[in-house]
Amino acid sequence: MNPGDYTGNHLPFFIILVLELSTGTLLNVFIVFVACRDFIKTKKLSGSYKILLSLAVSNVCYTMVMSVGLLDYFCSFGIFSMDNIAYIYFYLLFFTISLCVWLTASLAFFYFIKISNFESGFFSRAKEHITSVIPWMLLGDLLVSLVSSLLSSLYFTYSGTLSGNTTEDSPSMISIFSESGTTFINTAIMDTILPFLLLFTTTLFTVVTLMKHRNRMKNVQTSDGKHRRSYEKVVCRLAESLFFYGIFYAVMISFYFMIIKQMESGFLFLLPALNTFTPVQAVLLVIANPRLRAAWRGIFLCGHLREMLTPWIQQN
Repeated sequence: MNPGDYTGNHLPFFIILVLELSTGTLLNVFIVFVACRDFIKTKKLSGSYKILLSLAVSNVCYTMVMSVGLLDYFCSFGIFSMDNIAYIYFYLLFFTISLCVWLTASLAFFYFIKISNFESGFFSRAKEHITSVIPWMLLGDLLVSLVSSLLSSLYFTYSGTLSGNTTEDSPSMISIFSESGTTFINTAIMDTILPFLLLFTTTLFTVVTLMKHRNRMKNVQTSDGKHRRSYEKVVCRLAESLFFYGIFYAVMISFYFMIIKQMESGFLFLLPALNTFTPVQAVLLVIANPRLRAAWRGIFLCGHLREMLTPWIQQN
């Protein structure tokens, strides 16, 4: 399969894919930059920032792995014609996918623990020692991702995809996905179903808890209106995240049953659809985090320039 085989109507899919990867990389590099800048200033990172930093780095690694596959396709390096390198590539691909989802689930679990009230039990103890729990949680995400991605990559590579059933002498990532769309979806689901369930459940409980608290604040006449509105914003942002995660997984399942099995070139729809996760998630993280949002406004609204010009404007 040569790049020339995908001109014309297929070119927009690759343009969209490249734009998604570029946007996701830039946004996650921005998150890493802000987190590192705050660490240099304060000499410490909050619990949420530790998870955010790890998540952003894992997302950057994922886009780099995907970019290598696309670069090989367009430049014909032939790395997938070597079985050992192909096995390593798909292991890294499934590892970065798994790690991104597990870290996202950990971030949702962190907010669930911080916001919810527990009288006793495991969650109550976890809330009391959340600062010391986070490094272990990140280590657990890493270890679980290493193991689950190993199993997933073995299933994918030995399912016939890389065992001589490809129709090309020099296959690429695109040709492999085109001939194994259902296998890839099966593997992705197996690799991410557990963290997605944890992510969806904890986010849902957090939204319900915040909505109950917001309703109690409405019923109290002396409650601060500004404080109540801030809670409403948090509820809306978490609800947006919950909606996005649910829709994303539903779309992936729909692709499996309705598109990949029905269309010969269904993988062309699959790759852009799957890669919306990284940029959209990064946008939601920036919007939901006050520091990231302020840094974003400062960069794109020329915040430093306004600070420099404010005294001059006041004098005149």
